[in-house]
Amino acid sequence: MSNTSDVKGEIPGQWLIRPCEEYHEELSHCRGWLGRLQQRYMFGEKVDCAPIAEALHHCMFWLQRKDVDSLKKLISYEEDRLIHRKLSLENNDVWQKRSKPPSDWNAPLPDWAKKRAESVGKQQEQRQS
Repeated sequence: MSNTSDVKGEIPGQWLIRPCEEYHEELSHCRGWLGRLQQRYMFGEKVDCAPIAEALHHCMFWLQRKDVDSLKKLISYEEDRLIHRKLSLENNDVWQKRSKPPSDWNAPLPDWAKKRAESVGKQQEQRQS
């Protein structure tokens, strides 16, 4: 088991780590019935929750025992998670990406929108007074 005294300075990527409670919540959601329903809807099957459980394990080892190997594995998990998230954004073909704003982006609001904005403004004024 490594110790933090062996490590000089901060380990690169340490800023990626979230509090252990967040890994626990993520694991609970992954294993819970609502998470399983969402997985079935999104992917058509259950998602393997083992990587999240492993990340929680590494987080606890880092927190309690200051095990640098666990810290490095946790950083690796977070880097992979970040790469996966960026790739899913780049590969999203549902929306067409714009190169410039629409030509009428600053056109006046339609009458119905003006009336609604005025009524919302009046409601806020009444609440403040």
